[in-house]
Amino acid sequence: MASLSCGTTVCVICLEKPKYRCLACHVPYCSLPGFWKHKRKCKPATGFVEKKIRSALTAKTKKSVENEDDEDNSVADFLSSDEEEDRVSLQNLKNLGESAALRSLLLNPHLRQLMVDLSQADDKAKLMRACMQELVCGV
Repeated sequence: MASLSCGTTVCVICLEKPKYRCLACHVPYCSLPGFWKHKRKCKPATGFVEKKIRSALTAKTKKSVENEDDEDNSVADFLSSDEEEDRVSLQNLKNLGESAALRSLLLNPHLRQLMVDLSQADDKAKLMRACMQELVCGV
């Protein structure tokens, strides 16, 4: 970021007071012409969004580790309420939580809505069977 020695942030193009920031690399600029000049040379901050997500997940994971004993009991209670064949190991659940492929799939709005519908359904098993049948018949 361009700045004066006194710590004031300035436009990277004309050194005036900036009004905006580049969404890709976060450098300040003051005008549309300045933006276009900058855009030709812009080097996006690598994985800015990924870094934000990872830091949020890391913070959440740290909180989870602190409360792991309590959560293990509640997870165990939850798992014991289901049939054996429907259980997923805690390690597999953690792996799913870190899966980039799964995150990519969850960007699909239709899948997200289907999951919401399933979680709110009175007869989840019936709806799940209907969805699975639709998938098989639709292929």
